[in-house]
Amino acid sequence: MSKKLTNEDHALPSLSLVFGYTAVKELQRLEDRIAVLVRLGYGIAEIATICDTTPATVRTIKSALNKKKKDRRTQ
Repeated sequence: MSKKLTNEDHALPSLSLVFGYTAVKELQRLEDRIAVLVRLGYGIAEIATICDTTPATVRTIKSALNKKKKDRRTQ
């Protein structure tokens, strides 16, 4: 049997995701893309979708970015 397509399968990406893609399209490193999207206020699931990765990867990189930021403050 073939899979029945839903409305979501034909839907356009939300405007916020399109803006996210546009904001990071020139950045090569995943860490840089995540840093920009975090500053723009995107959530972990949205960032994972935009960067074509998993939410666990986004959490790990976001945590590392926060640690680097905290280390810079204490110096």
